[in-house]
Amino acid sequence: MELGRFDEAIVAGKKALRQNSSYSAAYRCLVSAFAHLGRDAEAREAMARLLKVDPAFTITARIGRGRQSNSKVMTEGLRKAGLPE
Repeated sequence: MELGRFDEAIVAGKKALRQNSSYSAAYRCLVSAFAHLGRDAEAREAMARLLKVDPAFTITARIGRGRQSNSKVMTEGLRKAGLPE
C-alpha cells in the first residue's frame, strides 16, 4: 500500500478475506486501496463490511493503537472513503 501498489493491495486483501472473512485489516486495506483508485462504490461496499465486522472502528482509534498507524497512505485512503474519524 505504501508504495502506491493499490491493485496489488486489492488482490492481497481479497485473498486474506477468502481465508478469514472477518479479518478487519483486510477490509481496511480494501477500503483505502479502492478509495485511492477512485473506485468509490467498491470502497463504500468494503467500508460497510468493515463496519459490520468492527462497528466501533474509527480512524482515531486505529491511529491510537500504534504500529500500523504510521501508514499515512492507508489513513489518507480511509479518510477519502469517508470512514469516521
